[in-house]
Amino acid sequence: METVQVKMNSLKIPSFIPGPPGTGKTHKWLKNKYIEFLKKYPWDRIVILSHTNTAADEIVKAVNKLPELENIPDTNLQDQICTIHSYFKAEYLNIKKYEHEDHKAFCKENSGMIKGMKNKNIPWDKHPLYEFISHAHGKGYDLTSEIELEKYWALCERSRYEGYRLQGPGGLLELKKKYDKYRDNEEHKRISFVDMIDNFRFKAAIPTDIDVLIVDEAQDCSKPQIAALQKAATNAKEFIFIGDADQTIHEYAGSDPEYFYQLANTEEAKANELTEGLRCGQTINKICRNIIAPVWREYGRYSERTWTPTDVIGKSHYIPRLDQGCKAKDILINKILKTDETFLFTYRGNPTHKSVNTFLQDSGIDYKMVSGSAHVSREHFSCFKNWKTFMNGKVSKQQIKDYWKLMGSKVKVNGLGDVDKLKPLIDKDYNIQELIDAGYLKPEVKQFERLSQLLNHEGLSKNEKLIDKIPYINKVLNNGMNTTKKPRVQHDTIHKVKGLTFDNIIVDLSVWRPDPRNFEPVRLAYVAYSRGKIDCWTIGSSGPYSLAKIQNNWREILEL
Repeated sequence: METVQVKMNSLKIPSFIPGPPGTGKTHKWLKNKYIEFLKKYPWDRIVILSHTNTAADEIVKAVNKLPELENIPDTNLQDQICTIHSYFKAEYLNIKKYEHEDHKAFCKENSGMIKGMKNKNIPWDKHPLYEFISHAHGKGYDLTSEIELEKYWALCERSRYEGYRLQGPGGLLELKKKYDKYRDNEEHKRISFVDMIDNFRFKAAIPTDIDVLIVDEAQDCSKPQIAALQKAATNAKEFIFIGDADQTIHEYAGSDPEYFYQLANTEEAKANELTEGLRCGQTINKICRNIIAPVWREYGRYSERTWTPTDVIGKSHYIPRLDQGCKAKDILINKILKTDETFLFTYRGNPTHKSVNTFLQDSGIDYKMVSGSAHVSREHFSCFKNWKTFMNGKVSKQQIKDYWKLMGSKVKVNGLGDVDKLKPLIDKDYNIQELIDAGYLKPEVKQFERLSQLLNHEGLSKNEKLIDKIPYINKVLNNGMNTTKKPRVQHDTIHKVKGLTFDNIIVDLSVWRPDPRNFEPVRLAYVAYSRGKIDCWTIGSSGPYSLAKIQNNWREILEL
């Protein structure tokens, strides 16, 4: 990033391109605009920023085949099309990012003040300390001021930040000082996401190498991020935010719906609004419009806003409880098993994912979490499915490796538990007798008709990780699901699935806490349903916080 020291006198206001979900903000408008800008500006002076690596990669894929870029390597393009944090980190490439190993070392140094990770499998940045710092920073509070921290502590949802031995802003400030000292120590020298933004805002020079700055899904930006982007765009000829104020669902982390509603209500934004729906069918479109209507009325946009659906009609279904039988649930299961369409289960809070997991496993449905891996790997399904071939026919060296990892060390002779011990095998097909004769397997393996029998057998193998999943694996295979490709059924929280598209959407509203202070639950529901194209299912009418309890006309809203 070429820079020159220039005093920043004012902050540039971006142009805003609003568009409801599925109106082609990223894949259609952005690509076409990028082509237009390439005729006016050099490619390396056009910067496009997003919030996730996945989104940035999608944008690169959308533009890298353009004739104007045919000689530009993806690695170069990724310097210009990347995440917000990646771009602002460019000035600090010699400093390592603060990560999980640093977190563990910091916790060890301050064990008397801070609790370690309750679950070591979750990312380090989900620790209460870092969440508190990130969220307070996102909302614009001065993290060096105890008074500022007291203000945030008084307003925040404290349950988010459980885990401190010292409660309250005083203890938090002391802990943060230790955290800052740890990162600034010459021995460590680490930089956090918060640092990347603030260092650019307050210390970096104003860039002179940007003609165009575009920010995708801009409504997710925090106040400090917006300020940093405005500074970065000081000398830019084009400064554009793309987004949808109605999809502002990260208020806890500092996103500001009011700011984007103000941008959306300008005459320029209204004139540029995208209205052609490319995703949601007629039923889902109507549900989304019903859900968001109170917000549109609040901001005086109800009569002005148009958002057309696709030609698909689609249906809306209702499932009272996932653990009880009903016609709508049967329709859902049948559609999952009988079609090649994709399905997304989404919900407000993580506790709900347990009931979704149970339902999918009991139904024998292959699935994965959006933010994780498949419940059962493709390799494991392949091993179970092709066991008869392994027993009675010939299999490849790669298939043998897959079985080897699965079976457990007890089936192998001479302690051959490492896959590397298979290296002497040449790239040809083998039968099981050849492997026994060569000393790779115990002869007893031949007696098992099914792989599940071997895995459960005390004397040979005891794969604890898979034994409990065997009934589920058999159900999935008996259902005839294609387990060679990525699962068509996925689930995760609404915050994790934002920006994604599926053929069908299943929204769990059984834990739906109203918040009279803002429209957050409304916007969350809007984001959830708008992920779908064709059919939708709604789960949950019972419980003190269900939609049925807080919304008298919920059946009309959901087109039931």
